[in-house]
This record gives sequence, structure tokens and C-alpha cells, in this order.
Amino acid sequence: MKINVKAITAALLCGTILICSACSGTKTETSSQVSTESKSSTISEAVSDKGSEAPSEDGEESKADVTSDEQSEGEESTEESKTDESSEGEESVDQSSTEESKDESSDETSKSTIHKTPDPSDEKEKGALPALADDDGSDVGFMSNGLLIYNRTAYELFYGYDDLAKDYSAAISKLKSSLGDGIKIYNLLIPTHCGVTLPDRFYGEYGIADQKEYLDTITSTYTADITGINAYDIIAHHRDEYVYFNSDHHWTGLAAYYAYKAFCNAAGIDCIPLSQMTEGTIDGYYGSLTNYIDESLVDPDTVRYYTMDKDTSTTRYDSYGQDPQDTVLMHTYASSSFAYGVFLGGDNPLLVCKNNDGNGKKIAVVHESYGNAFCPYIAFTYSETHMIDMRDFNLDLKQYLKDNGIDEIIVINNAMATATPFICEQLEAFAG
Repeated sequence: MKINVKAITAALLCGTILICSACSGTKTETSSQVSTESKSSTISEAVSDKGSEAPSEDGEESKADVTSDEQSEGEESTEESKTDESSEGEESVDQSSTEESKDESSDETSKSTIHKTPDPSDEKEKGALPALADDDGSDVGFMSNGLLIYNRTAYELFYGYDDLAKDYSAAISKLKSSLGDGIKIYNLLIPTHCGVTLPDRFYGEYGIADQKEYLDTITSTYTADITGINAYDIIAHHRDEYVYFNSDHHWTGLAAYYAYKAFCNAAGIDCIPLSQMTEGTIDGYYGSLTNYIDESLVDPDTVRYYTMDKDTSTTRYDSYGQDPQDTVLMHTYASSSFAYGVFLGGDNPLLVCKNNDGNGKKIAVVHESYGNAFCPYIAFTYSETHMIDMRDFNLDLKQYLKDNGIDEIIVINNAMATATPFICEQLEAFAG
């Protein structure tokens, strides 16, 4: 099936294609991965023929799908593994069906067991990109409900282009101008799965955009007072490791660590070695994309997380900085059907972590759901970390930074999120 790139472009410009709505638009996604972001995958079929148009209802649903339950996700962390699984009105992954699927695929070799051991060494990152596990070149996968299925993995396909990249860059630049010289901004850009681990032949076959070039366009068009960090290179140098899920649209905790390492390098601060952290695992995870395809098409995932014995205290606040509640960075009790929720317990409007073992500095991380897996590393490093979900934060950002004595912020978005108007609108709204 060929993709008509011009039709995609036209549809994007008209706002009729929904790209990454959960990570970029209304906060519909929970960490149980029942996410309208995954509806972006319908673009692959919606524009498959020349002159075809994406159905307009997909774009219009990006905000209409939000329910009051979704916006209250994570408010009671002890119940998250139950409430978040149904908060978006979608069918959650049934545990019994998960076990049944695992039994049915017991003879299969899961990729989660054959990825190479994490190797965060500088030597690996300076060398050539590791080879991709590939076949004879004839297998181009197949489409299922708008997702590309290849090598027992589900992929959302990416169709961003220069004008979208420049819109995002302009929005970040406007935010920096508004905040003034006293605030240091780092903008961390994250590639999605299809941009890192698909063989080159898929790009022509499906008209997929080159994410490295797209993200480079963003970082090259910032104003000079922004430190842009494109995590593509560091993650690509580890693409033979477990950096993306088979069944979910997010990156893994390991990929987030590599992005943290890239940030530390750019910021000139010490990076905590992965060897000093303790790994935990949650097995049998079928993520967001299996809400749109049959579980039997993909391998189950293991969610790996890394934690440390630090003297920290973490508080959750609502969208207006009210209703403080004690919580934790890592929700290690998360069930297999809510496994990505191990990171921060899912989506939260505002979390503040105080670390008595930190570096004496304060920072704010303005993020979408990819940031959930990234934020703990920053919280292990800084003495005070303010984790702001940009999709559900209703305070004046400039005033908030001033009130809390914060002079550094990290804005983190994945490639698909940067290609959506909502994210640009949010950044511009923060700019005032």
C-alpha cells in the first residue's frame, strides 16, 4: 500500500489528521495507554490512495474524546491501576486475555528477551549506528487498523514536514523571549519508534518522513538563546537495545535515560551512571497500540524502570497548583496492564520533588507523556524538580517560575507532539 504524501500534507494543514493527540493535545492519555494518540495511526489508511482525504471526524475528536475521568487521572495514586484503565471509555487490556495471548505465543521468541544489554558508554555513542535486525529486504510488513505491523511490533507512522517543524521552533522561541534572559531553556526533542528502528526501505514504501531531518530543522531554526537537544543520535546509537516498546507508542525507561544523558552533556552537569541505579521490571505489558490491533500480532513488553535510594519527597498538585497530595516518583506496584504508569504514576498536572541529595539547583520540566519516563532522572539529580504536564497546567508559567525561584526549564516533546498545533498553541499561551 502506497502513501500519498501530498494528500497527507494537505490533510495536516487542514487539521483533519490527528497526530499524537494524547501527547500533544488534550490530555486524554493515561499510562494504561488507552490513548487517543494512537488514533493518529489511522492516517496510514485514511490517505492511502491518491487524492483521498483523512476523515474529518478523526481530527475533530481530539478534544471531544476527553472526559472528566480522563482529566482526573492519577488523582488517587493508590487506585490508578484500576481507574486509569477505564478512564477514556475504551476497553482496557483484559488481564486474562493477556495471559491467554502469552500462552498462545509461548513458542515465539519475544524481542524483549533478545535486545542487547544496555551499554551507555561514550564509545558506543561515538561509533557507527548498530545494525538493525532485518530479513532479506522483502518484508515490508502490513497495515492493521492504520498501524504498521513489522517484526511483531506495531508502529505509528510519522509524516511531519518542515513547516510544522518551523512552527514548533517559532513557538519555543516566543516562549523564551517572553521569559526573558533570566531563564535558561533547554528544548529536548525525542524521536518516535518508526524514526529509529525501521529499515530504510520502509520510508519509500510508506512515505514516512525522516525524523532526524525533521528534528534537526527544529533545532537549527531556534533563536540563539535556546539550547536545543535532539536526542535522535544518542537513541539511534542504542537502537539494538530495548529503547521502544513492541505494543505501545512510548519510549522505554532506558531510552529516557539516554535522553537524560544527552541533556546532562548539554547542561554541563554530572550524569548519574546507570550502574548506580537499581532496575525493576513489570512483565506481560500490552500497551496503547493493542487497543487498535489484536494482541497476537505483537510481542508483549517488559517495562523496565530505574530507581535510586535518594532522600526525596514528592507532592502532587492539581492544574491550579492546589490540593497537595503526597506521592512517589516510581509507582512500583503498577499492574502489567498499567505498566507505563510506573513512571510518576501516570499523567499529573504538576509534581514537585525535593531531593536532599541533589545538586543544589532547581529546574522545571515542561512535558507531555514521554516526559513521565524522563522526569525521575532529573529528580534524582536536582534538589528541586517541578514536573509540569503542559496539557493540563493552568497557571501562568512565567509567574510560577518566578514564585518558585526557578531559572532553568526543560521543554520535552516527542516528534509527533511537535507536529500538532495544540502543542504550539500551549507554548504560545505560556508565552502570554
